Amino acid sequence: MSDPHLPPEVCDYIVDLLRDKPDTLGRCCLASRSWVPRTRKHLFADIKFPYSDDLERWKRAFPNPSRSLAHYTHTLTIGCPEVVTAADAQEGGWIRAFSNVTRLEVLSGLRDLDDSHISLVPFHNLSPALKSLHVASTIFPCTRILNLVCSFRFPEDLDLAQRRVGVGTIDWDEATFQPSTSPVLTGTLRVYLPGRMGCVTRRLLDLPGGLHFRKFELSCYLGDNLRWIVTLVAGCSDTLECVDIECWVSLPFEQVDLRTASIDLSKATKLKEAVFRSKTLHVVWLVLALQNITSKHTYLHQISIYVPEIPDLAIYREVVNEVIHRQWMDLDRVLVQLWESCGIRPKVMYSVAEEKKETQRERIEGLLPKIMERGIIELENFVEFCWYRQIY
Repeated sequence: MSDPHLPPEVCDYIVDLLRDKPDTLGRCCLASRSWVPRTRKHLFADIKFPYSDDLERWKRAFPNPSRSLAHYTHTLTIGCPEVVTAADAQEGGWIRAFSNVTRLEVLSGLRDLDDSHISLVPFHNLSPALKSLHVASTIFPCTRILNLVCSFRFPEDLDLAQRRVGVGTIDWDEATFQPSTSPVLTGTLRVYLPGRMGCVTRRLLDLPGGLHFRKFELSCYLGDNLRWIVTLVAGCSDTLECVDIECWVSLPFEQVDLRTASIDLSKATKLKEAVFRSKTLHVVWLVLALQNITSKHTYLHQISIYVPEIPDLAIYREVVNEVIHRQWMDLDRVLVQLWESCGIRPKVMYSVAEEKKETQRERIEGLLPKIMERGIIELENFVEFCWYRQIY
């Protein structure tokens, strides 16, 4: 491995192939001193401090922050921000050693329900190279999070999530938000904030430079939250290339009327991909969104629809059964129209246990007969996964 006749670029290439094998990289460091810089690039690329013990081990290994290997880190995950910020205050800017971070994850609320006292200021403008910011917490004040966002000049991806749905009734602070800069947000916006999307949306849209996201991954629980998704889509219609929207509707079937909050995609003509995840049998919001897609959407060729497990509809009361069939018949009609007028092929995905797959297919065929008859639909089973569950 330390053969002097082996060109350095070949050695680097070999080490790069081992990037996902930390034990092997550790042995490379012992095999040859010349391999050490390249192995450190991978060994310290992804650093996590989920608990205070992890931070203590790092501090024992690198007592002098200026001589640590933090400059190799590209992804930094902080699971105990209250401990990290305290250490940073004691040691005069300890966190600043991570100056080349491209993705910062600040996760809190694993032990305390009260994050409101935790300062995020030490993380402000941590790295000029930062492109992705992920904040998941219980009740970080809204302005505190957005001030963190605005401290970075060139972040692209923004990922905001609330850990516990149980605290969703707590209002975020309504303090005046006056950002000193307007970050260049051009990548992906992921938001999972049950009951709080309005606060974030309103303040993001107030940024002086506006929003220019290319992709949305949004999850909402209530009809009111859907209204804020409508606002976000409208604000990024000129740049939006992909929407991935998950919607839960908790109201009784006969009380649902989301027509005032339909997602208008008519101006988002640059769309290349549209994904809709209906977490209940309510699909009126989905029908209304699809009605806004026309032949002007020249880049959009497929729509993916994720549906929940469909039970035997005979278990519902007659009025509920009628509402379900009416909504799904409307969806069936709209999907046929999209195929005939725009050539857009629909894909319906469902998640059920292996032994229920055939029964589930039959029930979907009963609700979507027209597109099934025409053979213009792809019907696939999938393993259920939600992007926001990664924060746990």
